[in-house]
Amino acid sequence: MKAFTRLPSTALEVSVNDIYTTVIDFPKRPSWHYGMTKEELESNEEHYFRQWLDDVYNKYPREELSFFEHNLDVWRQLWRVLEISDIILIVVDIRHPLLHFPPSLYNYVVKDMKRKMVLVFNKVDLVAEHTVYSWTKYFEEQFPEISIVEFSCYPRDNRFVDDTSTAFLQKRTKRPKKRRYQALGIKELLLACKNTNLVKQDVEVNWTELIEQYNRNATVCDNLDDITEEEVEKIDAIQEESSSDVESLDAEENIKQIENQLKVVNINNIETSPHKTLITIGLVGHPNVGKSSLINSIFGKVVVSTSRTPGHTNHFQTIHLSKNIRLCDSPGLVFPSLLLKQLQILLGMYPIAQVQEPYSSIQYMAERIPLESILKLKTLENNEWSAWNICEAFAIKQKYYTKASRPDVYRAANAILRLVNDGRILLSFKPPEFFTSLKYLIAQKNEIDLQIKVESKKMGINTKKTDKKEIFEELNSQSKQQLGGYFELLINYNDDKN
Repeated sequence: MKAFTRLPSTALEVSVNDIYTTVIDFPKRPSWHYGMTKEELESNEEHYFRQWLDDVYNKYPREELSFFEHNLDVWRQLWRVLEISDIILIVVDIRHPLLHFPPSLYNYVVKDMKRKMVLVFNKVDLVAEHTVYSWTKYFEEQFPEISIVEFSCYPRDNRFVDDTSTAFLQKRTKRPKKRRYQALGIKELLLACKNTNLVKQDVEVNWTELIEQYNRNATVCDNLDDITEEEVEKIDAIQEESSSDVESLDAEENIKQIENQLKVVNINNIETSPHKTLITIGLVGHPNVGKSSLINSIFGKVVVSTSRTPGHTNHFQTIHLSKNIRLCDSPGLVFPSLLLKQLQILLGMYPIAQVQEPYSSIQYMAERIPLESILKLKTLENNEWSAWNICEAFAIKQKYYTKASRPDVYRAANAILRLVNDGRILLSFKPPEFFTSLKYLIAQKNEIDLQIKVESKKMGINTKKTDKKEIFEELNSQSKQQLGGYFELLINYNDDKN
């Protein structure tokens, strides 16, 4: 395998036009009427789906197409979820949100179905705050019809402000196993649903009471400070892939636990439109973006099972959040696109256990981040790294050997891919101009300046003071926590630049 050339940091910048040069439509439920029998309906859908698949493969070269869902039953489940939902939550991984956001789905939900949409940036603890802010601004510019919220099962480490530095990336690989489970963003998510201003004639929802109820539940969950990440995973997931850090939970035991904790109502196929006396919030997203974990965090207990294996949720169910609000979880499915297959593997959209050739994915990543430095591998004499050399050096470091006492390069490559999926090796894409301009930094600084003025006014602090740090010290502890990142921005930003 040839040595690779490290690309400039701008290679991590992606835009809608870069990723989706061609937008491939996804299959929609074909027209039907109540006079059709079940057999006629299914036959009609099967014929339509086969025709759609044929059209996709006739129009696009097979080698250029990404991995995507070929199971009609999974698409049927998506159709039902979209049909019965009043609000659609699109859950994306903040490390690569644009690649998890199919424009075809956005256009169909917002423009064709005229439904409300909320975009959830999940796993925000894995990246710096400025990365989240920049992606938020980019999506607000490109897709103004949607609301955006942040979510994470774990708190963010605010000491790190640059998630592209080698030092930061090295620290990610040594993330402590004992992490405090503290879901962040549930209140903001409920507020976003409230602020869609959804009006249904026969439904009255006391959103304020619901949000306060969540705050009370969150206070109880704060007592779980000493829970380790492994214990959270045991409770919250069925691990279909073996891991040295996490033991799997027996599937039957987990199913019984779910059934005992909460009554789960299966969706009836007859239901084909939003319920008249209920508000339904549907969750949609690619595999491995954390939809099930989001639902479990809302309830503060296991109500749906999760897994690191893409496609684990192979059915869907409704779960009542209150007497007239229900959540509807759907299986993770991959939409058709022209994304590189190697990139899909890195994004967690394809099961690592099924990857036959992992080295091209390793090379794609190593061209964009200093992988050999992140893994602290021994320097080669000629310093010409290839994906194979990296995997071989990592196998030696981890003492992965075959029965013939040779470095187990394939096992090492798969272990690296699992570290990427798990977030211990950070491959984080950025919006356009992230590295080449101060666009997002200036906007964030201006917003925080305004927030400081508002907070200081509430506290009765003299806003005419020129020393912002002096003002900051006079704010209460809650305000300091909210604005603490501002002074990191001061370090990296010169007021004279524009």
